[in-house]
Amino acid sequence: MPKQLTKAEEQLMQLLWKLEKGFLKDIIDSFPEPKPHPNTVATILKILIEKGFVNYEVQGRNNLYKIKISKADYGKKTINQLVKGYFENSPAKLVSQFVSDNKLSQQELEDLLQQIKSAKNNQQ
Repeated sequence: MPKQLTKAEEQLMQLLWKLEKGFLKDIIDSFPEPKPHPNTVATILKILIEKGFVNYEVQGRNNLYKIKISKADYGKKTINQLVKGYFENSPAKLVSQFVSDNKLSQQELEDLLQQIKSAKNNQQ
């Protein structure tokens, strides 16, 4: 699995995950105003290629950039690192934090309980 993303790299990846693929111009056009300089975006794309998040194919005189790592896969890796680093490798402690901070609604808690019961039944 590739390395962690910096804030600038993650911002660009968020756009690429929406686009799925695009030329440099497409990627720059998807940025909100003020748009970054093309050289800045090209440099970040180069880093993302080196880190294994993006690949490209040459089409004429341009590169068509494509995602290699899905948003879901990166999210799983990030959550796992968060749980390991801040919640003593206990997903339950992470969920408990959300519960104590009132970040989960009653319906979300009930849905989680159903998922847990369903997963437990499938394991038996």
